[in-house]
This record gives sequence, structure tokens and C-alpha cells, in this order.
Amino acid sequence: MNLHKNKNIIIGIDTSCYTTSIAAISLDKNIVFNKKIMLKVGKESKGLRQSEMVFQHVNNLGSLSEKIEKLMAEYNVVAICASEKPRPVKNSYMPAFTVGYNFAKLFSSMNNISLYKTTHQENHIYASLHTNELKNNKFISVHMSGGTTEILLVENVKNDLKIEIVGGSKDISFGQLIDRLGVKLGYDFPCGKNIDENALDCKENIKVGLKTSVKDGYMNLSGIENQVNKYAKEYDEIYLSKLLMDSIVRSLYKSLKYICCKYNINEVVFAGGVASSKYIRKNLNEKLYKDKIKCYFTESEYSTDNAVGCAKIGLNKFIGE
Repeated sequence: MNLHKNKNIIIGIDTSCYTTSIAAISLDKNIVFNKKIMLKVGKESKGLRQSEMVFQHVNNLGSLSEKIEKLMAEYNVVAICASEKPRPVKNSYMPAFTVGYNFAKLFSSMNNISLYKTTHQENHIYASLHTNELKNNKFISVHMSGGTTEILLVENVKNDLKIEIVGGSKDISFGQLIDRLGVKLGYDFPCGKNIDENALDCKENIKVGLKTSVKDGYMNLSGIENQVNKYAKEYDEIYLSKLLMDSIVRSLYKSLKYICCKYNINEVVFAGGVASSKYIRKNLNEKLYKDKIKCYFTESEYSTDNAVGCAKIGLNKFIGE
């Protein structure tokens, strides 16, 4: 096997609820490939059934096969790593992830290369760390996506993540909260970009913010949704969007301030599609900065669903063998 660092790569695959993702990293840690295809969601729809996700992932991987073929003509693939389930805990399961993992399993067998498995959650954390260098091995990771709002206590021990849920939402996720307002306003699903742009464009100061429910690092968000629905006819979409995003920032701030104090941690890493929000980044960073808590956000391509984290995890396991 040719072990030239620049030409040997590890492929990562992640087939999540809304994105088919493939990435590749060289042995000297350069991302040489990063492609994704968003799953198609019907207009006015609030999501997809698992069977629809599986069907689209199969087709999307077929569409990406030509690009993989070209990648293999230029590089030597030495290993492949895929997300097999949502989280690194027992009984965590979602059919969508089995598509990517079984594709990786077949690819591994056909090319006689190493196969590694990871989870969607770990993939997100590693992707968010790609452009960030933390000072400590113990940190807080906030995973905010279409279906997840979790605050995690993470300890990185020789590239092996020890993860504990210490906060988050007790009901719906931030992503669901944002998308439900967006669909109500007539935007195409997912609606995060539209709501975020509205909030940024709104120059009007918030008179009275929405009531938030936060206790010991955990949030109840369904009450925010009820308040937004109540004000839907009273305010225009620009102000309504800002009202919602402001409530998300304040909820997160209360949760993170409590958790960081409890565990004596001053570094917070953000992952997931909702973390790409410019409104949340700006306003939450300003609030936490006053409490001497450092926020680490990454570029949108690594914050939203991607397979860069899978590739990085595969690289660490390959090097460690």
C-alpha cells in the first residue's frame, strides 16, 4: 500500500434525517472532498417519514457514486467510516443511518479496506472541532438540529469522546420550533435560513420578549411555540422571526450559564444546523462573553449536516491501529 500522506485518504459517510453526506480526509488532515445532497421535502410539509429518508439516501448515494469513482482515481482510499446510529448509547437507532453504514460496509468489503463506525452525534462534534482548537480536553458541546437540542459534557481522552447529556430541551427541538414557524409563514422546509435572515433584517427592538422556561440547564420549548402562534396575526414575519430567535438565545444563555458554572467549564462548542444561525452566533456570543465563557462556532459547511466528522474519526482510528 502506498502510504504517501497526501494521496491516502479516509472516506466518511453520514445519512441523516435530511442530508446524504460524503467527505474524505488525507492522512495529513486536509479535507479533500466534501459533498452533500439535501433530501427533498414537499412544500408545506414539516418533515419526512423514515421510509422516505431511506429511499432518498439510496438514490443519493447512487448519484454520488460517479464522484467517488473520480476521487478514487486520484487518491488511494485506505479506510471508510460511517455513522451507524444517532447517539453513542445503547438502543439508539434510526433507519436512515443504516443506509450509509451498509454502503460503507459493502465499500469496505469490495476494496479490502478498514471499516469504522461512529454516530451522528460524534460526527457533529468532530466536524465542529475541525476549525477550532480548544484549550481544554473537557468542554460543553451544544447540538442543535432539526430533531435534536442537547447540551453535552464532553471529555476528549486521546480522541475518544466521553459524552454525557447535562441539558437541552425536554420537548421539541430548536429546529422544530423554527421550522414550524417557517412553514406557517409559507417558507419551504427547512426554514432556518429564512427565519434567521428575517431576524437579522429586523431593526425594531423587542418590546416584551417571549416567556422562557429553563431550569437546571433544561428547557421547555413548546410554550414558546404556543406564544409564537398567539402573536402570529399581531406581528409581521420579520418581527415574529426576531421574537422567536431572541427567545432561543435567552433560553440557551440561561442553560449554558448554569451548566458552565456547575461543571467549572468556560468553553462551549456548537454543532448542528441551527448553530449556523448568524443571529444566534452574534447575540449568544455577546451574552456569554460577559460571563467569560468562550463560544466556538464553525463554518456553515461543518455546522450543518456533513460527513467531515466521520472522516476525522476514521482517520484517528486508522492512525491509532
